[in-house]
Amino acid sequence: MTMTAEQNGSANSASVHAASLLLVDDDPEIREELKSYLSANGMAVTEAADAQSALQAFAESKFDLVVLDLLLGSDNGFDVLREIRQTHMTPCIMVTGQGEATDKVVGLELGADDYVVKPVNLRELLARIRALLRRSGGAGGPSSRKHAAGPDDRDEAASRWKFDPHRRRLSTPDGSLVPLTTAECDLLIELVAHEGNPQTREDLCRRVFNRQWQPYDRSLDSIVVKLRRKLEPNPDHPMVIKTIRGKGYLFTGFPSTE
Repeated sequence: MTMTAEQNGSANSASVHAASLLLVDDDPEIREELKSYLSANGMAVTEAADAQSALQAFAESKFDLVVLDLLLGSDNGFDVLREIRQTHMTPCIMVTGQGEATDKVVGLELGADDYVVKPVNLRELLARIRALLRRSGGAGGPSSRKHAAGPDDRDEAASRWKFDPHRRRLSTPDGSLVPLTTAECDLLIELVAHEGNPQTREDLCRRVFNRQWQPYDRSLDSIVVKLRRKLEPNPDHPMVIKTIRGKGYLFTGFPSTE
């Protein structure tokens, strides 16, 4: 995890007091740099160098937020997040590699609340931590510990679309697999990774097809049409993959079953 530091001192430290953070990274220099910066901004930071020590620290103490690097030497940050989400809903910011759309999708699907991309800007990370702490209410808030799943929770979980970009599998709420071509899956990965943010045709063509978009090139639009047939409740009036006139496409999230 490479850092880019922009010093803002401790002038804003008053906005967060004694927030307890678990910092998980296998690089001791990065941990030291992050701990020093975040501590100077009013946070109590506990370090963990690997998955085992991270889960042990989490079991022994209550944390307001977790900053989790996905690459932990021989360990996998996804496994740490998966274990945490079994019992807690503590906010988590994951750190991913530049342009690793698949990592972003998997992390968000597993329950990460936000992500930052390497090289990490310290001021940006601090701003995202503060925003998450405000939304979650900090330690002891309603989202800190996962409540026992009741019938309504299980029904809700079972009624969701499920997309696994690593296995390249998409399933409907009833568990039926949706067949995807290579191009359809590649495009869906990019759209899901940037949910809520319009993507230009130029960017999508470069990331999906590894080529420059041309005005006469309709291959991207053709794949969007096919995805809409598989995702949209009404493909003639798309609400899942919207066309942004003069720009490109916007993925709004998998359709609701309500």
